[in-house]
Amino acid sequence: MEPSLFLYNLLLETAGYAAARALISRSPGEQAFRKGRWGDYGDSGSRDARSGGPRIWLHAASVGELSGALPTLQGLTGAWPDAAVTLTVGTWQGYRSARARAPKSVAVLPFPLDFRWVLQKAFQRIRPDFYVALESEFWPNLASSLRESRVPSVLLNGRVTRRSLERYTLLKPLFRPIFQQFEWLAMHSEEDRLNAVELGARPERTVALGSSKYEGLASRVDQARVAHWRQVLRLPEDAVTVVGGSLRRSECTDLLDVFRELARTGPGLVGLFVPRHLERIPGMARWLEERGAPFQLLSRIESGVEARREAVVLVDRIGILFDLYGLGDLIFCGGTLEPIGGHNILEPAAWSKTVFYGPHTQKVRHEHLTLQTFGGSFEVRDARELLKAWRRWLNDRDGLRQAGKRAGDALQSMGGVVDRQIALIRGVLEENRRTSGAMSAF
Repeated sequence: MEPSLFLYNLLLETAGYAAARALISRSPGEQAFRKGRWGDYGDSGSRDARSGGPRIWLHAASVGELSGALPTLQGLTGAWPDAAVTLTVGTWQGYRSARARAPKSVAVLPFPLDFRWVLQKAFQRIRPDFYVALESEFWPNLASSLRESRVPSVLLNGRVTRRSLERYTLLKPLFRPIFQQFEWLAMHSEEDRLNAVELGARPERTVALGSSKYEGLASRVDQARVAHWRQVLRLPEDAVTVVGGSLRRSECTDLLDVFRELARTGPGLVGLFVPRHLERIPGMARWLEERGAPFQLLSRIESGVEARREAVVLVDRIGILFDLYGLGDLIFCGGTLEPIGGHNILEPAAWSKTVFYGPHTQKVRHEHLTLQTFGGSFEVRDARELLKAWRRWLNDRDGLRQAGKRAGDALQSMGGVVDRQIALIRGVLEENRRTSGAMSAF
């Protein structure tokens, strides 16, 4: 065992074990999920392949990565209908979402923690012939176990931001073998590809392929859902709707402040404010109450307890932001005024809506550059500049709609990723068959 991996395991089995126990014990929901993180899957587990088909293990960390995993899963099950495909997810919310949204033929399991003895149990249950990681899932013991079991692996939708590069570089002896182990690293952008190479990935085995995360966005557009929410919220057809999505930290109140100032421009504005984390709702409510600003909670409107009568609605439930973007005229995507790095700024583009965001876009740099190239987004430096921009666009609604169409074109230009991913995987499997004589059924 390499010295860096030995030290990693020493730390993991001491402080890491206690921390993991505390973390997993706080996970809400099914006890089976908590046990599954420790490799105890009970009666659940991967499915048997038919006619000697491959056993493919695909891993998505959480809800965000799952949006890229689902189109890829569809491509895998279409390319290898006899395969036994297992999807693992590392968070409770992601796991619950995966069980509801993944193809029925796919087994969904909690992702095993990176302890060697936990991984051994997971390998015995899943028995993978091939492993697919998504985005930024770099686990030292998992990589070592794959290498020892001679299971080929690829990285799809790969991301290594400049900030991540700095962190990984500090532990390069530990992470270099992971980057060298992948048969291919299909990175999200050229910048991600170069960063992966700097961390040890073989240049000839890296490619900037884009992200399947956006492959399924257009297919999720459902005008019936927009009509549903328009009815629930009693929005007139001519109402101007502001949507603040995935708001983080100070953005939660900054967007409320921007809306209050904007609403003085004229009547008829409705604001829907969606924090990234629901625990922000009480603070947003207090902020409004302290200023004597009336508001309502979406949960009370949706349940029929009260009808919408106020201009400000705090969205106190998860899973509907994508549909709410379909209502939006002025849309802001959070994690960008705060130095978070941005969330999915292309979701509004699926509805042919332009999106506004702040300067911190390092996590969505490729999406930002694509939208900017097409003229489908607008970057602002701060909340004051956002207010100024929105005041201007209120007087040019036709221009705003044209910018939204360009955003839709930008999203369309990023398609075709899944087909390229499947071709890459097929090439790896065929190469492995030729060199080892194994897995001939692939």
